[in-house]
Amino acid sequence: MKLLPLLAAALLVASPASAEPLRLMSYNIRYANPQDVPPWPERGPRMAAQIAFLAPDVLGVQEALLPMVDDLSQALGDYDHYGVGRDDGAKSGESTTVFWRRDRFEKVSATTQWCGQTPDTPSKDADAAFPRTITRLILKDKRSGQVFDVRNAHFDHVGVKARENCAVQILSLPPVPGAHLIVLGDFNTGMGSAPYKRFTAETSPLKDSRVASTRRFGPTGTFNGFDIRQTDGEAIDHIFVDRTLMVKSFATLTDSYSGKVISDHFPIVADIELK
Repeated sequence: MKLLPLLAAALLVASPASAEPLRLMSYNIRYANPQDVPPWPERGPRMAAQIAFLAPDVLGVQEALLPMVDDLSQALGDYDHYGVGRDDGAKSGESTTVFWRRDRFEKVSATTQWCGQTPDTPSKDADAAFPRTITRLILKDKRSGQVFDVRNAHFDHVGVKARENCAVQILSLPPVPGAHLIVLGDFNTGMGSAPYKRFTAETSPLKDSRVASTRRFGPTGTFNGFDIRQTDGEAIDHIFVDRTLMVKSFATLTDSYSGKVISDHFPIVADIELK
């Protein structure tokens, strides 16, 4: 999938000596299953309030049905967003939507790929149970001129081979010259897995913000199954960032209300210092 013509040339602009920090957030928001306790109509407003309070500059969500995206968009008036349904490339099925602060970023391009042999059309890969998407945004900071190549994904929960293939696919997407690479999402795989090792290998342009952070807060486990006490599992949600970036802090957030969690995953947040 090609970027816009002359994109690289359009991005080559001078940057000031300093830039405001960048807050990144990844959140598997759990699709709106009416059987869940608590259900989406109860969770949604609390999730929107949680996100608004944290005020991420860039937010990648997973399992987001398009009506859920609409709910969040209406509540988060300072953000633009892009994402398509995984089943048809339009409105059907879950999405890996990306939200970004409208006042800070200009959208240069927005594209979707499917993990698999036919990345431009809805499809499943190898041993995957479902189609899986990679949402890619090229965002330009209006103030500093810095450019960010953001890739948000939700790897398959069944397909071991499909997960590794999707990691390879994300890393093989041609980089935008001069852009800072960011890969975030629910990878359904822990820190000892093959996909994780690909993302953090010495030959990779990325590092794990959780590991690289100078300050960390919250549990390691990111999947809770709607149980606030379940915090001792693996980290399967990750924020990988360009090796050139400095990670100031990383948190796994366990916010709850009346003993209930807002999603079956805890959101993760990383603060990045930009030069």
